[in-house]
Amino acid sequence: MRYFIFTFVLLLWFNASFAQDSLTLFKYEEYISLVKEHHPIAFQSSIALQKGEANLLKSKGGFDPKLAGNIRQKYFEGKKYYSHLDAGLKVPTWFGITVQGGYGDNEGVFLNPEARVPNDGLWYAGVTLNLGNGLFMDKRRADLKQAKIYINSTDIERKLMLNQLLYDASIAYWDWFKAVEKVNVYERGKETASFRLRSVIQSAELGDKAFVDTLKAKIQLQNRLLDLEQAKLDVLNKKAYLESFLWLEGYVPLVLEDHLMPDASNLFHMTSRLSFTNRIDSLVENHPEMAYYKNGIDIAKIQYRLKKEGLKPTVQLKYNLLSTPINSNVMGDFTLDNYYWSAGVSYPIFTRKDRGDLKLASLKIQEKQSQTVNLNAKLNYKLSAAYNSIESFEVQVQQFENALENYEMLFNAEYALFNVGESSLFLVNFREQEWIKAQVKMIDIYYQLNIFKENFKRQTVTY
Repeated sequence: MRYFIFTFVLLLWFNASFAQDSLTLFKYEEYISLVKEHHPIAFQSSIALQKGEANLLKSKGGFDPKLAGNIRQKYFEGKKYYSHLDAGLKVPTWFGITVQGGYGDNEGVFLNPEARVPNDGLWYAGVTLNLGNGLFMDKRRADLKQAKIYINSTDIERKLMLNQLLYDASIAYWDWFKAVEKVNVYERGKETASFRLRSVIQSAELGDKAFVDTLKAKIQLQNRLLDLEQAKLDVLNKKAYLESFLWLEGYVPLVLEDHLMPDASNLFHMTSRLSFTNRIDSLVENHPEMAYYKNGIDIAKIQYRLKKEGLKPTVQLKYNLLSTPINSNVMGDFTLDNYYWSAGVSYPIFTRKDRGDLKLASLKIQEKQSQTVNLNAKLNYKLSAAYNSIESFEVQVQQFENALENYEMLFNAEYALFNVGESSLFLVNFREQEWIKAQVKMIDIYYQLNIFKENFKRQTVTY
């Protein structure tokens, strides 16, 4: 459902003490702020950051202490064959060492002798250490490192989403501006054609002009009306597209009221080339898309380190000190003479799987680095091309403003000659048509200038 509450939103958004005439101008800065704060995509962009935080939380879970316990018993013909109880706590650490501790109690008629423990059970505390594969890097540590990079990438992704949204919204605003300005040009053309038709009719009735000129003037007015109607249709379409960017709190669509018009008062600003050329390398280096690709390289390097561990033999050492409670004192019987230890070694003879994984990880790094080099060249070109276009269109604006004045002077001169009988209506219409085309071209140049400015801005500014 559409709500005609846009004026109310503007009154909340801007200063309520604005004069009535200022409310008729919907300034670009005000529009883009409204989009940035209230568009659904602006709300969605924050979800990417939340996903990164959730992924980081999940990776940290690999280092969570874990409580575990199990019991196994067997009864047959009224006898307790055996009862095995084991409960304990394991604490993984960042250094690849797992600290563990717990309690075990075994009893039964047919209990395996090696499983027998004191009557009060047996406490243990010790460590498990990987001396080969997993000593410097394992999946837990790799996941956590990647998650920290990923949370930065999701923030960059949010900025890129917001930048693209604001760029699209900016184009919509300047499309609307161009369409409205063209309507104004054709409105003035219609008025002059209508006035000229009335003048020609009066002159023809007085015998100063041929009646055929009234037909020519009428045809010219009809052409102006046709151009105006097409321009009005374009305004309606561009306005409808602009409204697709106007929301309240991300879920209430807004409608642009008819009395609100685009503001072109700050349309043209000169840009210093010196301030740009000295910063181009820095702009490319700090571009959010470049940072996103560099994060991809860092993640690939972590995967390479993890796969490299696979070429090492798996050597696991486990050592536990043992103690039985004395007078309810758990630590009372701990001594280095009572311990349990084990060691295990395994290694694939050909390591084909691990060597293949390592090669793929290495190629992934090379692929990411190649993409980064390519992106660097593309961004360098896009920034340079955008700025060169800005500079060129700024010069075109200056040059064409003078040309536009000349077109107007030429039309006025031709019309003055027509009024004294020294020119024809054909030439007057031709001069006016050229003047109108020049005004439309001027609007297009302004439009192109602002589009390139927005393109350059979105490449260098993040939110």
